[in-house]
Amino acid sequence: MAESPTPESGIPGVLEPEREVRSADGAAQRPSGDGMPPAASALIRRQRILLIVAAGAVLLSVGGLVASVFVRSPAQDAAGRRAPDPTVLTAPVQQRVLTKSVVLRGTVTAGGSVGFTPVAGQSAGSAAGALLLTGIRKKAGSAIAPGDVLVEVSGRPVLALPGGVPAYRDLKPGDTGKDVGELQDALRRLGYADRDPSGTFGPRTKAAVAALYADRGYDPPDTGGPHGASDRQALTAGRQAVTAAERALAAARATRDAAKDAAAASAAGTQLAYATQDLTTARQSLDELVAHTGVMLPLAEFTFVPSFPARLSAVNGTVGTPVAAPLLVIDSGRPVVTTVLTQDQKSALREGMKVRLSAEVLGQDAEGAVTALGAYTNGVTNSGRTGGSSAGQNGSTGGGQGGQGNDVPQARAGYPLTVTPDTDLPAPWLGLDVRVTVTAAASPGPVLVVPATAVSAGADGRTSVLVRARSGTQDRVPVTAGMDADGYVAVTAAPGHRLVAGDDVVVGR
Repeated sequence: MAESPTPESGIPGVLEPEREVRSADGAAQRPSGDGMPPAASALIRRQRILLIVAAGAVLLSVGGLVASVFVRSPAQDAAGRRAPDPTVLTAPVQQRVLTKSVVLRGTVTAGGSVGFTPVAGQSAGSAAGALLLTGIRKKAGSAIAPGDVLVEVSGRPVLALPGGVPAYRDLKPGDTGKDVGELQDALRRLGYADRDPSGTFGPRTKAAVAALYADRGYDPPDTGGPHGASDRQALTAGRQAVTAAERALAAARATRDAAKDAAAASAAGTQLAYATQDLTTARQSLDELVAHTGVMLPLAEFTFVPSFPARLSAVNGTVGTPVAAPLLVIDSGRPVVTTVLTQDQKSALREGMKVRLSAEVLGQDAEGAVTALGAYTNGVTNSGRTGGSSAGQNGSTGGGQGGQGNDVPQARAGYPLTVTPDTDLPAPWLGLDVRVTVTAAASPGPVLVVPATAVSAGADGRTSVLVRARSGTQDRVPVTAGMDADGYVAVTAAPGHRLVAGDDVVVGR
């Protein structure tokens, strides 16, 4: 029988003869419609069925796994809702001095203040009219050092000089007094030699004042006005009088020497005596004139500051405005720290208690003590600062210092507290808000202390602590509680029981 070629999928374009397939009885069978024998086709079908069954098994396994994760039994739910085992919190027993502290905030202020306002016409460099603020060399809030120029008034400086005697007058050549001696001390402190007798404004004081002004870039003030112009004529006349007297003395001496007889010599001697007296008088007058003229220190150009460090707390004016009182307010005196207490705080504090001061912005600490604890006030300002009027402290007219006071403004109602540092605080502390830690009580020495939460009282009223060993066992130790402070309690173990530093006590669960 002729065989027709049929294409095979395995090799395109190649024709193979059609084969007969015989059954078990020998009868010829033709291949199936897909070109495979029936047995091969059945095998493939069986393989496909096995693959489907295997995939289904895998899917069932994954589903079971997911169900085991997300599906919980009632027993598992109950176990999940059960509280975890309690955690025991412990803290070590310490041995140290126990202190009870009251922590406050306070402000560093000067012990007193000085007000200053210049008056027109006092400064030789000032116009006779209204004074103007022409320069601000130190801003409000700035620290002040001895010799600093604070402001300029009508082009003239205002100097801060150290001194406890308030300024009340111009200081001029020839003046004497405590204020002159204070000026001399200030000049020496600033490095200017002044060997005049203490309390006398002499030529060396004039030279020192002139150097003080020159170093700050100003012409020194003069009794004769700028460059001593108004005194120049008097000084010239005085020098001319001395010259004339010297010439008259020389002529009288020559006449006496040329006398030929006793009478002429006697007359010449008399004239010589007169000429000598005239020269002495002329020289004394010139010396007096020189001693009382020249470099001076006008009251409008300086202020004595009682102590340093000091701080310029207020400049009441802007450049170009007329001067009004008070122009300047200077905080001076030994710095103190002031604050206000509540009733509860006051009951725990008293004068003499030790204080620790902390200026956090500077990273510095200082020690001090409570020096004043005042009566209750309603918060109204009780400042003792002067208004800086044109009258000096002693009531004299002129620019100068106003009164000094130790009171400070109180911002809120309460009991004012003052802390005095053991040593003078540096100038940068002035005006700062600082932490004030007052030691209200302290144990006489190192004691065993535990957190207050570690101490418990039983039904019998006895106190105890629970000590936890490293093994986890716990032992209750009866104790006597003593002083408590800052969350800690001093404890002493009862007789027959042991409690030492380093033991762990239970403070919570």
